[in-house]
Amino acid sequence: MHDVGMNMGQLAMSVKQVDESVALARDWTHSLLHATEAYDMPRIGKKLQAALAALDEAREALGGYEDAIEADHNAVGTVKLV
Repeated sequence: MHDVGMNMGQLAMSVKQVDESVALARDWTHSLLHATEAYDMPRIGKKLQAALAALDEAREALGGYEDAIEADHNAVGTVKLV
């Protein structure tokens, strides 16, 4: 438990869960995209391609979250009660 009340382990596990959820959504979107290609459905295929790009961007944005959590944890000062 951090001295300001944030449990860093729980935060890391929650961010990991978000990352894994985005990865699962990306895999499912990729599979659906292949299905639209097989059945010649270009309009929904374009939408799925855009979603796939956004999911890739989200995964990239979360890259290195462990280091960011650790850096933030180390940067927070001590709270003193008065």
